[in-house]
Amino acid sequence: MDPLYAFPPNVALITLQELDLGNVLLRLAHLYEAGEESEYSKVAKVELKKLFPGKTIKGVKEMSLVATQEKAKMKEKMKWKVEGEEAEQSQSSSHTKKGGPLDSSALVVELAPMEIRTFLLHFSQKPAKQQQRRRKFILGF
Repeated sequence: MDPLYAFPPNVALITLQELDLGNVLLRLAHLYEAGEESEYSKVAKVELKKLFPGKTIKGVKEMSLVATQEKAKMKEKMKWKVEGEEAEQSQSSSHTKKGGPLDSSALVVELAPMEIRTFLLHFSQKPAKQQQRRRKFILGF
């Protein structure tokens, strides 16, 4: 991660965790709610290419909040019929404003007010020889 990259003032980095070789879990949060502040309550954008300069991002998958499944597969979830529930009540929660889909070519993430988004980033790996040299340099043998 670039230590000089400045997140927008309305965005916080919640999680940045290397899972295994080439895979990183990234969780971002918008800090303001809609209407709370005129400037910072707007949709915020984070540019992943600038966040990780010098690295090649091969793939990005948006995940559930706890990163247990891909967000695209969450739409296939079961819908329960609840006795006495009106259709309007069950649909009202789907009208909240959300950040747009990830722009996969520019690698820009949008966050709407109070939104938290989780991503699994896959980076291209350096050839094994380069990794061995780097490890040798760091460890000194």
